[in-house]
Amino acid sequence: MRIERLLSASLALAVAGTLSLTGCSQTKEAATGVGDAAKTAATGVGDAAKDAASATGDAAKTAATGAAQTALAPAIGPVLDLLKKGEGEVKAGNLAGAVATMGGFQALWDKASPVIQPLAGDKWPAVEMAAKTAISTFGGGAKPDAAAAGSAITGLMGPLQGLLGK
Repeated sequence: MRIERLLSASLALAVAGTLSLTGCSQTKEAATGVGDAAKTAATGVGDAAKDAASATGDAAKTAATGAAQTALAPAIGPVLDLLKKGEGEVKAGNLAGAVATMGGFQALWDKASPVIQPLAGDKWPAVEMAAKTAISTFGGGAKPDAAAAGSAITGLMGPLQGLLGK
């Protein structure tokens, strides 16, 4: 009898231990599931925040570009007008007229470039190089041929129009 009780008690203890361990395993799985759900939710929130920050940055960049273009227009407008007039004279075959028109470029550029430079950003080196080409082509009594004159004018018009988004 004593052995039967001992066996019954041992069996009961073994069953209780097994149930206890099974319960721990299920608790662990439930906790892991909750942890995974929390991780997924946090990743979703993080992605949403990242997307919102990116959209805000893009909007700010667009606004800054628009503001820069608005600020550039008064400085670039007269330069482009002079370049267009010179280009028209070159195309019409009036090279002497183009040289006379472009003779005023240096003075106009000296006033406009300090406004354009800080707003041109990384495009400034290309603009400056094209302006130097125009100055050397038309300045100091130079007598360029039609191809050089046209190339110098259009070579500067492109980058300036690019700054205005045209």
